[in-house]
Amino acid sequence: MFRSKWWVSLLAVALAALLPGTMYAETVAVPSGTRVFIELDQLVTSKKKRNAPGSFVRAHVWRDVVVDGKTVVRTGTPAMVQIGNIKGAKVAGVKGHVELRALQVAAVDGRDLMLVGGYDKSGKNLTALSVSLAVVIFVPLIFLKGKQAKLQPGTIFDAMVANQTSIEVGDSQHVTLKLAHANPLTVTVLYDQIESNAKGEKEVKDLPLRITVEGDSIDNPRVIKVNDVAISPIPITVVQVTSGEENTLSAEASVNLKALGKHFTQGFNRFTVEVNGQTDDVMLDLEL
Repeated sequence: MFRSKWWVSLLAVALAALLPGTMYAETVAVPSGTRVFIELDQLVTSKKKRNAPGSFVRAHVWRDVVVDGKTVVRTGTPAMVQIGNIKGAKVAGVKGHVELRALQVAAVDGRDLMLVGGYDKSGKNLTALSVSLAVVIFVPLIFLKGKQAKLQPGTIFDAMVANQTSIEVGDSQHVTLKLAHANPLTVTVLYDQIESNAKGEKEVKDLPLRITVEGDSIDNPRVIKVNDVAISPIPITVVQVTSGEENTLSAEASVNLKALGKHFTQGFNRFTVEVNGQTDDVMLDLEL
């Protein structure tokens, strides 16, 4: 009788170890300053009749927050966002202003991550790129003369984790099956070249890019979408091509910033590049 119970207990332990729901968790420290991209789900304007300071707006996490290869906040997780200061548009060309404060978001284990930052047009950075955008881009960003500030649904802005927080993630994140190759096309913005080439000038005509693609050619590179909206293709100029490892090519390239900027909206903007029939989405790391 004793042996029978011993085997039953052993079998129960073995089965428990195999069940996904009973996997051991691993603790990951989410550092202070970890970036969280947030997307608005509703319209926010500086009209106080529609939005009031202190009220909450619907928003969600735009993409996974990953720390040390582990997802700590999942895409689509609701984010707590509050309207801060609002200044309505007035006569004599006084423009409207609106501020959003990101407060908190739930991690994968249900623990709350406190956030700081949000959307505040008065706090835009002053890099060479932001200066050039102010000169080149002819779109109603947010400071149009005498207009109300409007943030449309889909506007993306960023916030940061306020304090280092320990989050538990499942062991299942250790197991990954690579059923497909990595994206054969990678496009990045060369921010360092913007800063070094501008040399104090206010206008940067072209946005420098690096294109890395599998294959033996780079055919007809172009921008085909901005913020997931199809546009008339904007050609990308290839400056120099070099051969890489494993049948890859790397190209220094550029795209006309004025043509691209006509399609930008408030918040962070992203554009889709097509090369050799492959596509890659590029985030412009600058909040308008």
